[in-house]
Amino acid sequence: MNIVFAASEVAPFAKTGGLADVCGALPVDLHLAGHNVAVIMPAYRQVKASGLPIEPLGVKFDIPIGNKIVRGRLLRGVLPGSDVPIFFVEQDDYYDRPELYRQKGEDYKDNCERFVFFCRAALESIRLLHLQVDIIHCHDWQTALIPLICTSNTPTRTAMRTSPRC
Repeated sequence: MNIVFAASEVAPFAKTGGLADVCGALPVDLHLAGHNVAVIMPAYRQVKASGLPIEPLGVKFDIPIGNKIVRGRLLRGVLPGSDVPIFFVEQDDYYDRPELYRQKGEDYKDNCERFVFFCRAALESIRLLHLQVDIIHCHDWQTALIPLICTSNTPTRTAMRTSPRC
């Protein structure tokens, strides 16, 4: 089975809690069980500071957010101790921040916009990377729009050019 994990945090790259632990371990176990697995997450400042090998792919994309177009690009690494690829959505205005979701106890005011971008960018990344997908495994509220985008017949879905199998 072809499985893509979409998650806002993955250990050891970026972590605030148990979600990162699950999203760092489960893809490796599924790969060992014979599945084709890939992971997509934001390229936070913590990801770049992790010391783990990450390389740019030379893949750029434009995502509609409200009345503007936001550019992103893809980086690639692997989950440590495995061959599982992990793709990072880079957009420094959204993700190059001191913490993942908040600073000094206050949520970032643009969190909704940041993760709408991530959901759309994850789907566009799947298309641009020609990933075969049977399941998109979405984790927590930050990826909750992915199933909605995949199942809607809206201009957003058309603009994102997602697969009918999404």
